[in-house]
Amino acid sequence: MPKLVVLSEGLTGRTHELKAERTTIGRVEDNSFQIPDPSVSSHHCEVILKGTEVTVRDLGSTNGSFINGERITEAVLKPSQILRLGQVQIRLEGDTPPNVQPKRTFDHTQVVTQGIKLSELDQTARAPVAPAFEKKTNTKARLMWVVAILATLALVGWLVSIVLGVGK
Repeated sequence: MPKLVVLSEGLTGRTHELKAERTTIGRVEDNSFQIPDPSVSSHHCEVILKGTEVTVRDLGSTNGSFINGERITEAVLKPSQILRLGQVQIRLEGDTPPNVQPKRTFDHTQVVTQGIKLSELDQTARAPVAPAFEKKTNTKARLMWVVAILATLALVGWLVSIVLGVGK
């Protein structure tokens, strides 16, 4: 049975067997596989068992979903590949669904209770680390602030003109 194994320090040893057709992954409790890390979105992605494939679909996450360092919206995850959600790295391990044979497997997986550092990972299994967070722009909020400031300036100007008697 395929399973997801968290590799990131502080969360090392967390696993989730992929028994259901759909598995949601995210920071909040209503996900099938909860990963309580601030870089993981509340509903980050879903893992779908489609016949003989394990497919990952990003659910509009803030920090993205990556397979072996490449950002994806939907892609097939193969055994021993690294799935990165925000800053959390996860490896697909175990038996694949029927009729899928992994091209390459690692038989040296160990659960280390205190965690591991990225430098201790096998170089072939390590995905590059992207910037911690991507900033989203919010043009509606900026526009609202500009309108509020202009309205405040107009009101202050009107009050000053009344006080100085310019408006009479």
